[in-house]
Order: sequence, then C-alpha cells, then structure tokens
Amino acid sequence: MAWRLKGRYVTACSCTNVCPCSTASAPPDNPDGSTNCWGAGVFNVREGNLDDLDLSGTVLGIKVHYPGLVSDGNWQIAAVVDEGASSEVADAFEQILSGKLGGPFGDMAGLVSQFSVERASISYADDGVTMGGTSFSYEPLRGPDGSATMISNASFGFAPSFEIGTAAGTMELFGNAAPTSYGEAADFEYVSESHDHVRA
Repeated sequence: MAWRLKGRYVTACSCTNVCPCSTASAPPDNPDGSTNCWGAGVFNVREGNLDDLDLSGTVLGIKVHYPGLVSDGNWQIAAVVDEGASSEVADAFEQILSGKLGGPFGDMAGLVSQFSVERASISYADDGVTMGGTSFSYEPLRGPDGSATMISNASFGFAPSFEIGTAAGTMELFGNAAPTSYGEAADFEYVSESHDHVRA
C-alpha cells in the first residue's frame, strides 16, 4: 500500500531552549531537572493519500514521551486523529503512524514500546495548536535578518530542516500535565517509498 502526507507541522516539548533530544540525541533538558521529554504536535495534512483514500485537508496530532535518550528507544507514542475524521481515515493514519505500512514510521517502529490511537478535537494554526487538553502557542526564534532560526541535519527530526522557537502552554499526555517550553515548525513530506529522517 502506498501513502503520502504533505503539509506543515507545529510541535512543542518540555525541554528548555533548544531540545537536545531531536538535535543531538542527548538527554532531555527539562526546567525541573527530570529526565523525561514530553512532547506534542499537530500536523496540518494539506495533501495526502493512502492508495485511493484521500487524506487531504485533515489534521493529525501526536503525543510523545521519551524516557531518556531518544536513540535508546522505549518511546511512548499516541496518534491523535481529529474527531471529525471518518473511521476509514482514522484507520489509515493508525496504519501509517504505527509503521505497519513502511516509510519513516516503519523505520522507527523498533524504538516504540507503546503505541496507541486517540480521537480528539484538534485545531491547527502556524502560531499555535489545540488538541484535546493540550494547547500552546508557538513563536520562532529570529536571527539578525529577521528570518526564523533553522536547524538542519539533526540526529532526529520531523523534517530535514526545521524552525526552532518557543512554545507557551500546557500539554496533557499519558495522564501527565507538562508545560511547553521549546517549539519547532516546518513543512513536511513523508512517503512510503523513500524519505529523509524524521522523529516521532
């Protein structure tokens, strides 16, 4: 089965400043000194399909918990499908994000110890998102020329190059509440046949 997802995402996590998990596969850097990274994001799927099933115009959320080094695995992942999506669309996203249909999520499946699917009301904007009990705003860091600060070729990433910034809000993840601190955003394109590295 062939699939493709293209659009833009906004994510946030509990790490301070620049998230060491995605940029260097270093231990999480939380303000409270804990070693868990809690993260959430929303993907605005502007174009997409699974074979003949159209996935365009949908929004998809993700919740993540890294208990230590990202490269050590033991990830806890929840895909959150907008409650307005059909059951057929929800099933397609479950198959894609679980790694059952290959592509980048298939490559990462061995690092995931717990995977689940949830339904919730989701909204997306380039400067902030809501997803069930999670809500945060996003503001990119800017360089001297006013453009967004970018990171490329990170150890783990949702895209080969992505903006970094700050996020303000709260995440509700796996029975825990965590404040957001670090944020990132980028255009994305994921396909089943070939891909650049991504982080889930």
